[in-house]
Amino acid sequence: MNLRTGIRSLTRGTAVLVAVAMLAAACGGGDDSKAASGPSDVISGRPAPTDQKPSSQVKVAMIGFANNPYWVSVKSGADYANRVLSSRNGKVDWIVAGDNIDVQTVSSAIKGADAQGYKGIGFFIAGEGNCADIKTLSAKGAKLGAYNTLFDCVGSSGGTVNYAQEQYKAGQTAAKEMIKATGGKAGKVGVIVSQFTAPGSEQRRKGFVDGLQGSSLTLVGQGVEAKDSASNTFTAAQNYLQSNSDLVGIYATAGGPFGAAQAVAAAKKQDTVKVIGFDITTENIDAIKNGSMYGVIGQDAFGQGYNVAIQLYNAVVTGKNPDQVAQEAEAPFVTKDNLAQHDPSSVPLGTPGAS
Repeated sequence: MNLRTGIRSLTRGTAVLVAVAMLAAACGGGDDSKAASGPSDVISGRPAPTDQKPSSQVKVAMIGFANNPYWVSVKSGADYANRVLSSRNGKVDWIVAGDNIDVQTVSSAIKGADAQGYKGIGFFIAGEGNCADIKTLSAKGAKLGAYNTLFDCVGSSGGTVNYAQEQYKAGQTAAKEMIKATGGKAGKVGVIVSQFTAPGSEQRRKGFVDGLQGSSLTLVGQGVEAKDSASNTFTAAQNYLQSNSDLVGIYATAGGPFGAAQAVAAAKKQDTVKVIGFDITTENIDAIKNGSMYGVIGQDAFGQGYNVAIQLYNAVVTGKNPDQVAQEAEAPFVTKDNLAQHDPSSVPLGTPGAS
């Protein structure tokens, strides 16, 4: 098996495992056997469920997708919230919305959850167009929560919570760390995005572009799309490496950044080309450990599932929203130097700063 075939096989295998794990709970809720035997304690530093008892079961839908390892952490948070709430007459169901992440697909999933009687609906927000659903359903008494990207319209439309990394700021952090990683020397940096129409990915790209201003680093164009695919990211990184002899860095804004790390390792350029990406996943942590990736920025993917679900439950039961709708998630920059405190394999599940 050549390296390229191996990368494709790994990516397909990862996608299958992610999809199988998620689809098991899609549209029908979590695994009851896991809920019965799993932890039920609230997590320090995270929202706690209200002490007020609901008169009937409160069902919360958490809507996501399954195209890269980020979703494993989000689903893990939603599943943990389900275990915490199971003794409080609450239930959290993980729903996979489909294949395409866009406003219409998310909107259809939101409307579907409402039709099934969910009083709390958390969802990956694909754009400002999803705020129309928040406005419509909030007016009917439903509680809506968005995650992954911060939008002002979530609060102004009547939403309960919007929990996400401040993505432009995270892009600026990535630029600062790239300048540091490359020792301040001149060179080119390739940028790999999800797609230019994805709001969060674009905010991260713009923050990075602005953050490089005044440095010795220059961009190779404005970036290329990989659509959250590790295989596509590998190909894009390989093209950057082959076409730019003075390449010193690769910045990946969305899913599959370990594909870029694998391309750098295949070219044996770990010492001269620094890869910075997002998400504290097993794949990315392994790449940091073997030196093919310099660092990643976390976005509390676990909390995007857990925090949103708990706060939606609380809002349904009490009738009150959190004091602050827009809530910025913790976004640590993780390298080999501070890996011990952020590695999900070495800290308790749900530890802030480890997803």
